[in-house]
This record gives sequence, C-alpha cells and structure tokens, in this order.
Amino acid sequence: MNLVRFDPFSVVRDFDRLFEASDKPFNRWMPRVDVLDRDEALLVRTEIPGVDPESIDVTIESGTLTIKGSRSFENEESSENYHRKEIFEGSFERTILLPEGADAEAVTAASKDGILEISIPKRPEVLPRKITVEIQR
Repeated sequence: MNLVRFDPFSVVRDFDRLFEASDKPFNRWMPRVDVLDRDEALLVRTEIPGVDPESIDVTIESGTLTIKGSRSFENEESSENYHRKEIFEGSFERTILLPEGADAEAVTAASKDGILEISIPKRPEVLPRKITVEIQR
C-alpha cells in the first residue's frame, strides 16, 4: 500500500500554473471607469491612454452602456526582446448598467488627454424637482 502525502498548497500551485500557461485569456485589458451621478446627467469617465478615438465604440442597449475599443503598438519590437511587458494592448470591453431614466437618445461622448467622457442625460420626468409647501396658520 502506497501512502501519498497530502499537500494543501498543491491546489494553489496548480492554479498558478493555469495562469502562467495561458498566453493572454486572463490578462485582458480593462480600463478603469468612474461613474458620477449628477443632478441632470450621469457622467462616465474611462481611462483609455493610447487608444485612437476612432476605434472606440460606445453603445447603449436595453439599459446597458457598452464601451469597446482596442490599443496596439505597431512599431514596437517583437515580444521576445522585452525584459518586462506590463502595458496591455489589444481589445477591451466595459459594460455598465444604467439606472432607469437615462436618456439614451441624447448621449454625448468626447475624448481628451486619454480620458473618454460620456454624458448620459436624465429624462426630465426623473429629474428631482422642488415642490413648495404652503404653510397654513
């Protein structure tokens, strides 16, 4: 009868090997996103340095905002010459659920200095309104 010594860390090592063996599936580029709720609109800011604004696709469908694009460095050396490569390239996709009342027909987007700003106005019927209360004496 052969006894096998239990190694509780073998699962962790197997998991590490899974990530090392894969070339890029787990190393996708996910630009960071800020979502600000202002009184009149929702503002979405996305970091996209090095992305050509022409390659960005912004869509709203069924209450979901989707931002797609890609970044590549065409004139770079082959990957074999790198000592370290941490700047991701390739395609990305971010999806954000929008609150009810977002006006998908009036969305605007602008890119400046590596930041994409998307403004999604709120429909007038969902904007907060002030109601004057009469005080009876």
